[in-house]
Amino acid sequence: MKLLTYRLLLASVLLSFLVAGCANQPRKLTNPVISQDWPQHETRVQAISQWQALGKLGVKVPNDGGSANLNWQQHDQHFQIDLNGPLGQGRMSIAGAPGQVTFSEGGNAPQNAKTAEELITKNTGWTIPVTQLAWWVRGLPEPKTKITRFEANNLGLIGELEQMGWKLTYGDYLNVQNAQGEQIPMPGRIVAEFKDIKLTLVIREWKLETVQ
Repeated sequence: MKLLTYRLLLASVLLSFLVAGCANQPRKLTNPVISQDWPQHETRVQAISQWQALGKLGVKVPNDGGSANLNWQQHDQHFQIDLNGPLGQGRMSIAGAPGQVTFSEGGNAPQNAKTAEELITKNTGWTIPVTQLAWWVRGLPEPKTKITRFEANNLGLIGELEQMGWKLTYGDYLNVQNAQGEQIPMPGRIVAEFKDIKLTLVIREWKLETVQ
């Protein structure tokens, strides 16, 4: 896989979390309730429409793999993501709003698309469950997709989840304070696996702000 293509895959996967999650409109969960406290937790997480996350994103595919440090910020439906790390020198940025996504990297012409799906398909030929990832990264099941399997952890949050053939394993959760001073547990580590694709997202810091 070409270096630019691989690095763009990393950026596009992370971007997909944001593009599909911009609206944050509550939707009814028709799947089984994870635990007794789950409905309240789900509502609180869905109310978060602005956030910043610092951490690392890794991708492992047959005969290839790597990771990049990330700093992602979202304000309403506008976002800015910076990626850098051992996959190459310089900084990659992805930015945009609904209907417009731009990927830029020093020394290369910017790439534009209407959606993250277009960027992923154009540069890798792969199909990534964009809508589902937008929910999974926040520790929520995608509400319109059947849950094949789930297991709660000792906090009553998702420990393991299977949807659309993807298996997600959640490690530590981080207690993060929102704008109202409430402590909300947010994922600190997520491993998502589908056939020969493995994504690992490690978030060391969340900053949350709830917009009324």
